[in-house]
Amino acid sequence: MAPLIPSAKATLSYPLYAVDFDPLDSTRLIAGGGGGAGRTGVGNKITLLDASNPNELQELRDIELSKDEDNVTSLAVGVDQDGSPLVFAGVNSSPADVEKGKNLHFRIFRTDASATAKGKAVAKKATADEIAEISRSTLFAGTEKELYQRITRLSKPFQGQPQLGAVATGLSKAAEIVLFDTTSTSSPKPRGAVQSNKEAVDVDFIQTGKDEYLFAYCDEHDIYMKKISSVTDAEEPECVYMTPATRGPDRPTTPKFRAMRFLTKDFIIMLTNIANNSGVVLQIFRTPPSGKGQCRLSQSLRLPARITKATGLAVSNLTPPASPTSQQGYTQFVIAVAGHDISISLFKVDLQVEGTASLVSKIKAFRTFRNVHPLQITGLAFSNFTPPIHPVTAQTPPQHLKLASVGVSNTVVVHTLPLFPVPLSVKRGQSKTPRYVVALPSSAAVFGMGILVSIIGIALAAIIIQGILEIRGGVPVYLNARDHLPVVLQERLGRPYEFPEGYKPVPSPTGTEDAVSKVNVHPTGINHHIGVPLDSESDSAIPLPEFFEQLQLQQQASGDNVVLLREGEGEDAGVETHVHDEEKHGKHDAKTWDELPKEQKEGWKKRLSDAGHWAEEMGESVLKGVLFSELAGVVGDAVRG
Repeated sequence: MAPLIPSAKATLSYPLYAVDFDPLDSTRLIAGGGGGAGRTGVGNKITLLDASNPNELQELRDIELSKDEDNVTSLAVGVDQDGSPLVFAGVNSSPADVEKGKNLHFRIFRTDASATAKGKAVAKKATADEIAEISRSTLFAGTEKELYQRITRLSKPFQGQPQLGAVATGLSKAAEIVLFDTTSTSSPKPRGAVQSNKEAVDVDFIQTGKDEYLFAYCDEHDIYMKKISSVTDAEEPECVYMTPATRGPDRPTTPKFRAMRFLTKDFIIMLTNIANNSGVVLQIFRTPPSGKGQCRLSQSLRLPARITKATGLAVSNLTPPASPTSQQGYTQFVIAVAGHDISISLFKVDLQVEGTASLVSKIKAFRTFRNVHPLQITGLAFSNFTPPIHPVTAQTPPQHLKLASVGVSNTVVVHTLPLFPVPLSVKRGQSKTPRYVVALPSSAAVFGMGILVSIIGIALAAIIIQGILEIRGGVPVYLNARDHLPVVLQERLGRPYEFPEGYKPVPSPTGTEDAVSKVNVHPTGINHHIGVPLDSESDSAIPLPEFFEQLQLQQQASGDNVVLLREGEGEDAGVETHVHDEEKHGKHDAKTWDELPKEQKEGWKKRLSDAGHWAEEMGESVLKGVLFSELAGVVGDAVRG
C-alpha cells in the first residue's frame, strides 16, 4: 500500500505564476503573481507562506506591488553572504516607463529582517517576516515593449559559496540570457550574456568547484553548455545535442524541449513534448566530460497517454554532496512533472556510483496527483532536503520532502512526501551520513506481490470449479461441496453428469395406462439430485424431485389425457397420481399450484411432506407445473372456520 501523502491548499487573491522554497528553511514558501498592469482590480503581490503544517498553509506576510507595473513573471529564492533569504524576481516596469525604454525588470526582495540591506538599496525597515524590496535594475540590453523576464534561476546554495544566477527573456526577437553573481544586491555583477535568435526554453546550473559552474540552456530543439569560471566567462556556449529531425523552412514536426535540470555534472534530464500534443517524454542525457562534445541518451520514459503536454518540471536530489568539490555518491532523485491535464506525476531515478563511474537507473513512476488545481499549473518547486548528519536512531524525527505547485486559479498546494532511510542491510550505497529515499517498494517486492496475488486467484478459481463439478457429479469428490452448500443452491447448479449404479435408460412410452406402469424407477432408491432415500415401508413413494419427474413422464405417456395429483383413499393413504380421461369423465377440476388458495397449498404441503415427497427447504418451485385436485378435508375445515 502506498504511503499516505498529506497535502495543504491555500487560495490567494491573485493568479500565481511562480513559486520557490526558502533554501535554508523548507517550511517557508514564497509565491508571486498578479493581474498585471491596468485596472483589472487584481493586485500584484509576493506572498510568504508557512508550510510547516502538512495539512494547512498559512499566509504570513505579503508585499503588494504597484498596480501600474506588471505582475511577477518569475522568481527564485537564494541567500546572501549573511545567510538571509533573498527573493530574485522578474517584474516589468509600468507601460509608460517601458515605452520610454526604461524597464527595471530585475527586482530583489528581502524576507528576513535579521540582516540589514547592504549597498545603495531601496531601504525599507522590516519587521519579522516582512517582505521588503531592496533593489531594482535592468539586466537586459533589449528595449522591446513586449520583452519580460520569463526565467529566473539560481544555482544550489553551499555554505560560504556565492550563488550564480541567470535570467532569460520572453517575447523578444533578440533573445538574451544574462548571468550574474548574487554577492551584490544593489547592482548585480554580470558574469556574461548569451545572445541568440532563438528564445531559451529553460536554463540551469550546477556548481563543480570553488567559483566554478557548469551552465546549460536549451531552446526548443537544441541543448547548449559552457563552463563558467574566472577564465571562461567570455566563452560562447557549445551545442551538445541537436534533436534529430528535419530542419527545413516548413513547420517543424520535431519534439520540443519544455524544461531541463542537472542531476549531476554528468547527467541532465530533459522534459520533452512530442509534436502535435501527442505525448510527453522524460529523457536523461550523459553530458560530455569537458562541456564540449555531444550528449548521449542514457534513459528515456514516455509518460502515460493521458498526459498529452507537460507544463513544468522540478527535481530534488535526496543525498546532495556536502560541498561543490565533494563527489556525488549513491543517491535518489525525485522528479515532478506538471501535465496539461492539471495533474502532477512523480518519478524516481537512482544513481549508482562506483569509483569515478556513475550510472542512472530506469525512470520509474511512483505516484500521480489528479486535479491538483482547478486551472493550469504554472509553477513547481521542491524544498531543499538535507539529510541528518548523525546516524538514524529512534530519536531521529521523520524526514519529509515538500512539493509546492501554483496555478492561475489563485491556488497554491503543498504535498508532503515521506522519506525513509536506506536500511543498513543494503550493502551498496551506504555512507557515513544516512541516505534517504522516497517510500517506494522495490521492483522485486512488487513482482513478488504480483506473483502471490496471481497464485491466490488461481487457487480460488480452481476450488470454485472443483466444487461446481462435484455438485454436478462430474469429478471425484475431494472437497465434499454437497455437505457445505444449501440444497436450493445445489438444485440451481444441478448435477447432470451423475448416474447412479444400476441406472437404465427410460424407454419411450407409446401407450396410456399400460405404458405409464412401465416407467422406470431408479433401483437404488436414491434421488440423484438431492440424495433423499426412498420411504422404508413403501417402494411406491418416489423421492423428490424424481416424484415429479415421473409425473412429467406419465403426462408424456398419457397422450391427450391429464395426469394430476389427488389425495388417496383412507386417512393414511397419502397422495396418488391419477390419469384423467376427459372423454370418459368430463373436464377435470384440478388447478395449478399458483391457482390454489392458501389453505389448499398448506394442505398439499403437509400431505406431500408426510408421504416423503417434499421438504420445506426444497421450496415451492418444484411444485409448479403440477396439477392438484381439491383436498376435501381442507375445504371442510375452511367452511367450519
